Amino acid sequence: MQRHCREATMLNRKMWGIFCKYLVGALLILMSACASLPTPPTNPSPDFEKGWFKRTPSDTDIFSKGMSYLGNREKAADYVKARGAFDELLKKFPRSKWRGLSEILIRLIDDMEKCSADMQLMEKAKEDNARLLRENEQIKKDNKQLLEETAKLVQENEQLKKDIQLLKSLEVELEKREKMLR
Repeated sequence: MQRHCREATMLNRKMWGIFCKYLVGALLILMSACASLPTPPTNPSPDFEKGWFKRTPSDTDIFSKGMSYLGNREKAADYVKARGAFDELLKKFPRSKWRGLSEILIRLIDDMEKCSADMQLMEKAKEDNARLLRENEQIKKDNKQLLEETAKLVQENEQLKKDIQLLKSLEVELEKREKMLR
């Protein structure tokens, strides 16, 4: 009887493990289906700009406009206008299906602008560093030249001191001879 209970318990544990695996798999599938973002429209619909009557743009129209500002192969990106369009979407349609994607795109645009500013600062720092290195090399050359000139002047000064000393000794000797001749 105990053996039968033990086998039944082990069978229940195996069944429970299999059930948990299937349950986790099903939950992952359901969560991934819920987490998928709606696909952005392929063509922006500028219907609101045509015709006699103008209608206010929908959230999809504004999102499409923002996406079109992000550029493509033929057209360069205008991040300021794209960010403006996504901001407009967030303000006019706070419960839009495009809200999450618009917020992400705004953050990405802001990060790109920050990175661009950082890169410009780094380029400026590199240029300043190169300029300072050139100035440093020039100063080293000037310093070396000045040291050589100083060494020459010190040598000349020593020679002049010796010459002055020699002149003094010659003058003293000359005075002695003059005294002897008198």
